[in-house]
Amino acid sequence: MTISKRLVVSTVLASLLLGGCATTELQTSAKMTQSIFINPVAKSKRTIFVASRNTSGQNINLENKILNNIESKGYKVVEDPEQATYILMINVLYCDKKMENNAAGGAAAAGIAGASVGAYNSNSGGSIAGATIGAAVVGGLLAKLTEDTIYQMQVDILIREKANGKVITLNTNTSGQASVNDEQKAGFMNTFAGSVKNVDATGNLNSNLNNANTQQYETDFIEHKTMLFAEATKMKLTLSEAIPILEDKISSQISGLF
Repeated sequence: MTISKRLVVSTVLASLLLGGCATTELQTSAKMTQSIFINPVAKSKRTIFVASRNTSGQNINLENKILNNIESKGYKVVEDPEQATYILMINVLYCDKKMENNAAGGAAAAGIAGASVGAYNSNSGGSIAGATIGAAVVGGLLAKLTEDTIYQMQVDILIREKANGKVITLNTNTSGQASVNDEQKAGFMNTFAGSVKNVDATGNLNSNLNNANTQQYETDFIEHKTMLFAEATKMKLTLSEAIPILEDKISSQISGLF
């Protein structure tokens, strides 16, 4: 087999292998740090006040979707928190874009495939080297073109439910910097890929300080806290496509608590 033919075969093989890296269909997930259980009440008492904040820097509006989902479950949304049985407070902490880093891994995997094809069809070192280099170049380009785009959204949630009597609360908070650990996607070829990277920034904020605050007070509400993390993955996914998807996932999870 000539070098050009071997290169074609190697390229085709690299394309088949690397084709498994691209996420052509949207993949989504949502995770909650811990479950929240609120006490059931009579239908006449199913009133809720919703307050939302957004510190992510992105144009995100979860509140309308949350209100629609909660109202569809029979809850009445009120404008005065004093009239509400439940108070829902949310803050969109961040909405972040990340990318897979597959070029180096794709080149290495395709180069191995090219070397295997060259070795099988020839005893010539030059032929093997040519097939390896050619496949590696093509593999690196294909891997770069098929990298997945990942958008992540994190939301802090606080739910207050009105108690029948006064609640004496001893509240101790130890606060530090939250972070997200990114892992490789499943699949054979993704084991060759590099780590997921943030394409918009190079620095991460890590706090070396922990603040502990203890308060004892009397309140009319029982408090529940949790955090939601949602993710959308697809090749060449854009922010305008991702935000409505993430909003739907998170609003569905939040309304499911009621």
